[in-house]
Amino acid sequence: MEEDSPIEKQVKELEHQIAHLQRSNAEMEEFLRENTDAELRAAIGENIVTIARRRAIVEDLRKLLPERSGPTVVAPSGAAVLSDVDGSMLL
Repeated sequence: MEEDSPIEKQVKELEHQIAHLQRSNAEMEEFLRENTDAELRAAIGENIVTIARRRAIVEDLRKLLPERSGPTVVAPSGAAVLSDVDGSMLL
């Protein structure tokens, strides 16, 4: 099994942080159903902004990752050409 690249590790960490923020927001929203707390409401709003920012970062990082199985292209010679993980072409 391949080891995750630094970018993949960062994506996983950000996804973990997003899940934690979402869980935290759900818990705070549950509390706010029966209570009022302006600071808690503000914290939920801040978390929503943070989640959106982290999702955008994840999206950008995923664009940097090479495709694991690139498309097959037919070379002018008729040989199949595959894109390798690092973006180089294989014949």
